[in-house]
Formats: sequence, C-alpha cells, structure tokens
Amino acid sequence: MIHRPLLAALVLAAAILVPGAPAQAALETLVQDDASLLHRPTEQVRGSMQKLRSLGVDRVRLTANWSVLTRDPDAERKPAGFDARDPGAYVQARWLALDQAVRLAQETGLKVMIDIGFWAPHWATNDLPGPRARTNIDPQAFADFAVAVARRYSGRWEPSALVPPAPPPSPDESFLDGVFGAPPAPQARVLVSAAPLPRVDQFVLWNEPNHPSLLLPQWTRSRGELRPASPVQYARMVRAAYPAAKGLRPDADFLLGNTSSDGGRPPLGSVAPLLFIREMACVDRDLRPLRRPACKNYEPLPGDGWAHHPYPRQLRPDDRGEADRPDNVRIGTLDRLSKLLRQLAERERIGRRLQRIHITEFGYETSPIEGRPTLSQATQARWLTWAEYLASEVPGVVTFAQFLLRDLPPGSVRVSTSVRRGFGEYYTGLQTTRGEDKLAATSFTAGLFAQRLTERKVRLWGRLRLGSGDKAVTIERRHGNDHWRRLTKLTLDGQSAFSLTTGHVRGALYRLRWLRADGKRGAGLPIKVVRAHR
Repeated sequence: MIHRPLLAALVLAAAILVPGAPAQAALETLVQDDASLLHRPTEQVRGSMQKLRSLGVDRVRLTANWSVLTRDPDAERKPAGFDARDPGAYVQARWLALDQAVRLAQETGLKVMIDIGFWAPHWATNDLPGPRARTNIDPQAFADFAVAVARRYSGRWEPSALVPPAPPPSPDESFLDGVFGAPPAPQARVLVSAAPLPRVDQFVLWNEPNHPSLLLPQWTRSRGELRPASPVQYARMVRAAYPAAKGLRPDADFLLGNTSSDGGRPPLGSVAPLLFIREMACVDRDLRPLRRPACKNYEPLPGDGWAHHPYPRQLRPDDRGEADRPDNVRIGTLDRLSKLLRQLAERERIGRRLQRIHITEFGYETSPIEGRPTLSQATQARWLTWAEYLASEVPGVVTFAQFLLRDLPPGSVRVSTSVRRGFGEYYTGLQTTRGEDKLAATSFTAGLFAQRLTERKVRLWGRLRLGSGDKAVTIERRHGNDHWRRLTKLTLDGQSAFSLTTGHVRGALYRLRWLRADGKRGAGLPIKVVRAHR
C-alpha cells in the first residue's frame, strides 16, 4: 500500500515531467591510452581500438614522442644534413607503432588526435646528457618536427614498404618502454603497407607545458622577483610551430595548451593554468598589457583551440577548490577558463578559435592514492557522468576526455624515490589492469546524473554512447523498497545527450534502461539526487 501523501507526490512528479525528446548536442568523446595503443602487439592494439569503438568513443589521442622518433636524440648537435621537416629523413622503424595506431584507428572508425610532444632531443635543448630533455627548447627545431608530423599524417604521405630495424633504443625510448611496456621489436626488415598513411585532422602542440616534468624552466628570477618562464618559452614554440604546420595543413586544427589543472610553488612547481595563459597573452591579472621585453610588438596568439586537463584530484566534480588559488582550473571551475579565453579574444590578445575548449585528459582513480580520497568503482562511474554534465554546461567546451581505457600499474622505472607512486601509474581506466570492465564502462556507455533544483524538482541529464541510429531509452525511478517504475521513455540518437526536469520525491533513486547490442536490456547504476555546491 502507498500512503496518500506519497501517492500525491508521485502524481505531482509525473505531472510536471517535461514531455518530448530533449536531445542535446553531445561533446565529442576522446580517450588516450598510449600503453594500450602504442606499446602492445598489433592484435592487442586492434582489440583495444574495437573496444573503444564499442564504448562509443569518437577519437583517440596518441603521442608523437619527439625524442623517440627523431634522429640521434642524445647527440649534442643536430645531425648534419638532417631535414627535420621531411618525414622520410627519420628512422622509419621508430614510427611503426604510431603508424600502426593511426591505421587501426581508421580501420575501426575512430578519429585521431596527435600530441606533437614530449620530450625533446638534446640537440634542441640546453640539457645535459640524460633522459627527458626539456629545458629551453629550440622553437625552430620544434616547428620542424611539427611540420614532419603534420606532413606524415596528411593523407598523402606514402611510407617505405620495407623498413629496416631500428637502432638501439634511446634513453627516453627505454624509459617509456619501462613505464608502458615494450612491444615486440622487429629483428629484420619489416614489410608494411605502402599505401598513404591516413589523414589526421587534429594535433596539439606539446603536452602540459605548465608542468616541470614536461617543460623547463617553469620560473625565472627577474629583478629579485620570481616570474613564470614556461609561458614565454611555450609562446615562442607556438609562434614558430603553428604558422609552419598550419601553412602546410590548413585542413587540420592545431590546438595549444594541454595545460595541467593546478599550479605549484615557485621556483620548482607548476605554473597555474590561468596565470600561464595570461602570461602567454602578455596581460596582467586585470588583463592590461604587460610592458616587458618578451611582449614587445605583441601579436594575437594563434591557435585553433585550447586543450586542458581539469583533473579534480579525487574530489566531487563540482568542488570549486581553494578560494586562495583562483588560477587553478579543475572540472568544477572550468568556467574560469572559458571566461578568460573569451575576455582575451574580445581584447584581441588571442585568436578567436582559442575560445574552443578541448578537454584532452580527465579521470577518477579507483585505487588508494596517498593524500587523496579513495573512490569506489561506483563513485567513479557516477562522478564521470556528473563531470561530463558540468563540462557540457560551460560555454566553448567541445570535447570531453577519458584518460585510459585500462588501468596502468607501476612500471619498472621511477623518476624519484620520494614519490611513492610510479611514473605513469594511473587507475583512471574504464577497465582494470586485467582488462575487466569496471562499473564506469557501463556509465560511460549510458550515464545518468540527477541534480536537485527544489524540494520537488530534479534535473536529469544523460549521456548516451549506444552506437548509431535512434535508441529507445527508459528512465526509471524507485522510492524506498518499491519496484522500479518507468518515469518516461525517450527515443534519441544513439550518440547524444538529453536533459529534462521532473518532479521529485525525497529519497527517490533514478536509473537508465536501454537495449544492448546483444539484444538484452541494459541497466545503469541507481543514481542519487545531489545538491550542487554552487
């Protein structure tokens, strides 16, 4: 028996449901997992691509590691006669893994984004011999490499059919193999397809230039004051590489940034992302032009979009962070980035296309991390959908990312003995290290978020990655020990988002039901209604 007050509330809830099919344009979905896509045998890479496609992913992000792919990366000087803009001038065997991943992505129906990134050859830096050279990178040398990558994946470049084996691995190559695992190395000439490599339409210039692991120096002392150095260095790299690569490939987008979410303490820590952008745009906190030598004859910063990694540090997606650190940008404060880019474009400090925000890394970890909350698989699954909802509400955001298909356990190398977790060790995947689906794999395919608006109203937002064609999706509700009851049925495109407002009964749970590819009914996780911090 249902008590009369509860029955009245349920009737009210059903009555104020917004009718129709409230479909929304969905953000493009991007996944990066270099271990699974660049460091595994062919059939495993193909299987990972097919899994990503089945999960509804649109695009994969791959890294073109400069210090791995170039010639003589540990030499003090650039090799004589080496035309770094010509893809054919490189050791071709070093490109086989990236070539294979791009071809398999196309075969599977996935688009590709390539990071033209870390680290640099020693002959393009001021670093002493050793791995991970990244200090004072030569902008023109970086521009040459960017042109080579853009040309190789223009859709017109034909590789050699017979590829000799690569020379012994460089320290950086060995380092990455220790982190991600080393694919089987060919011992003789390899016969590969001589058909033109597929066209790639998105590239990013470098990765996390505001983080000391990937670009140095981050800070410099001027007149007794510590100032950010990495934005100046990165701006030089962009101003050399963007026009060169874009001039060659006007059909492709070249994004900037891939900025990390938080700033650290100078002189060794990261530069906070909003401070980093302001310094690149040569403006102060009030957006007034800076009068510095590096800003003389300033021209608007070029680019086709800004990439960012708004990691939440295991906190609720809507967490606004510390009030005294307003230059950080996590998922809950993504509006700060949108606002700054819009203001800078209005003042003609940056190109207007840089207002487009591409989230290129994001995730929650399901393994204990020192100093951070430990999340269950269920919390990870629910919070990923919540985070995507928040991103979809921010003006200018066009891409949402999931970092890792599969969890990455500790590798055989460590950068520092003071850091307990290994370099590259992450548990943000949709699968465990053994390849078993987590709960997040289900919510990623069909996720639901419920936010309380008033005592009797709730907003339901969902994200579907169910394949092409129209899909019937049912929203169900349960209160207490009652059975799940259908609230409404929507017929939507299989790759879409939806938002609706409905009546709410205190304590009610919500979930999605849909028809899976195998013909069985899929059921999402029960979702509690949350009240946002904002």
